[in-house]
Amino acid sequence: MKVSFIQFNVKKDKKENLKKIEEYIKINDASLIVLPELSSSGYLFENREELLSVSESINNEDEINKKSIFINSIIEISKKYNKAIIAGFAEKFKDKIYNSALIAESGYLKGVYRKVHLSDFEKKFFDAGDIKESYNVFEVCKEKVSIQICFDVWFSEISRNQILNGSNLICILANFGGENTLDIARVRAIENITPIILCNRVGREKTKDIDAYFIGKSFIVDKDGSFLANADKDETTSLNANIEINNSKSNIICSNFYDEIKKHY
Repeated sequence: MKVSFIQFNVKKDKKENLKKIEEYIKINDASLIVLPELSSSGYLFENREELLSVSESINNEDEINKKSIFINSIIEISKKYNKAIIAGFAEKFKDKIYNSALIAESGYLKGVYRKVHLSDFEKKFFDAGDIKESYNVFEVCKEKVSIQICFDVWFSEISRNQILNGSNLICILANFGGENTLDIARVRAIENITPIILCNRVGREKTKDIDAYFIGKSFIVDKDGSFLANADKDETTSLNANIEINNSKSNIICSNFYDEIKKHY
């Protein structure tokens, strides 16, 4: 299966972000393409009101759905180019705002993942997703795929439960500036014998209190942690890789990792 990520500098302008996304997707021959966390809006906000103004809803009965430019455009792009796309966005649902990822495939919305583990900064603006729902697995390109958003990957329990629920590919959307998350994500691939696509953004954002820098260095690793594609620091790029996806969770010393993992649950 050919997969891809698009590492780019997310702007505070949905139309500009969508233009950049489509520029890369229209020349991409991968089946599945992963975008960064909050790829619709950027990461920093002065207050919850500003965040609310860029949030979008997938609920057709919600008034804000009429303004869901990003969601509708990603679904349309997935149809136009016959792709599966996983994209980060700010989701308005009832009285809550989630740091979410949508899955669009060939013109259909396949599901939504909501970030569970929020940074202290994010807790001022976002609501946390339901921990049990974070274990969900989605059918994407006829494969079992799970999603995490940035800080979620620091908690091995999410990956473990996703694997036990049948995930054969983990997709991580991110906005981070340090390198520790890169190491942790690669460990998740190795310890779960599962390939991972990690898409981090690049660029810088500022508010009156915060100056945030995003390192990039997105990668695709195989189930043994070997690099199949990795982007440079600060680089705007899209890279592809062919990954082998199967139900086999085994290595040279253990023929059935599922049995060993289940001893802990």
